[in-house]
Amino acid sequence: MKVEARDGVMLCERCYRRLRRHIEDAADIVGHLRSIADPTKAAAYDRIRVQSSSVEIPAPVAADLIDASNDITTTLNMWANHVAGEDRPGAGLWAGAMADEAHAVVQLAADVILDDLDALANDSHQVEALWEGVCSPNGDAPEVWSIADAAMRWPLEDEPRWAQAACPKCELMAVRVQPGRNGRPSRYRCTSTECDWEANSTDDDGLWASVFAEAVAPQIRPHDPSMLTLVAAARLVRREPGTVRGWVKDGYLKPHLGRYREADVLAVAARKRGEVA
Repeated sequence: MKVEARDGVMLCERCYRRLRRHIEDAADIVGHLRSIADPTKAAAYDRIRVQSSSVEIPAPVAADLIDASNDITTTLNMWANHVAGEDRPGAGLWAGAMADEAHAVVQLAADVILDDLDALANDSHQVEALWEGVCSPNGDAPEVWSIADAAMRWPLEDEPRWAQAACPKCELMAVRVQPGRNGRPSRYRCTSTECDWEANSTDDDGLWASVFAEAVAPQIRPHDPSMLTLVAAARLVRREPGTVRGWVKDGYLKPHLGRYREADVLAVAARKRGEVA
């Protein structure tokens, strides 16, 4: 089946967005892996349990956590160097890199790549190589981890919500909104099996950010004790409700959404007493 390519690139819209999405998530994924591994307190191992009575032996951590975070960092640094015109290999994470440090390194590289993503995606050789390092799944025990591999193994904790507007393509109420993390754009994806529409909050000059903005709950104002019901107004001036209703009918008393201002009720009552006197 032939699929129309996205304007200006050599990928279909769906693949382009998948590529961009994984690069946008890379820093969060690497930070997540390093926080699990906590390499300053743990020793890497390959599914081998270490038993010892010594309290000084650090808790073991699966080596694939370290490998995955290092491979992703190396891949993105290599591409960032390429985009910047620097002829040097990509660097991995240094030993003992903390989660926030790893996140900052990968985020810097990802931003460089994202700024030039359209140009990379318009070159068949470059986009094929970039796709391989970012999106290609390599199995349960890959020799080199792609971002997609890590995302499948250690998914980020997300809290998507249903959009309150219909999908612009299939017109079904099936769009899921994924809030952006750490300043990244929010994403919108149609979950209908017959539709592949997807966008983020920066697309089309921010159009979808407004279309799929979360509805703001109406503010409930506290009760104003000076606004009285008909019965309360009548009780205040010791009259029958029918009398107060007559004041409204005759134009002496003005209602406000079914309520009456206490000061207005007292003023009309005083006027009526003066007329009787």
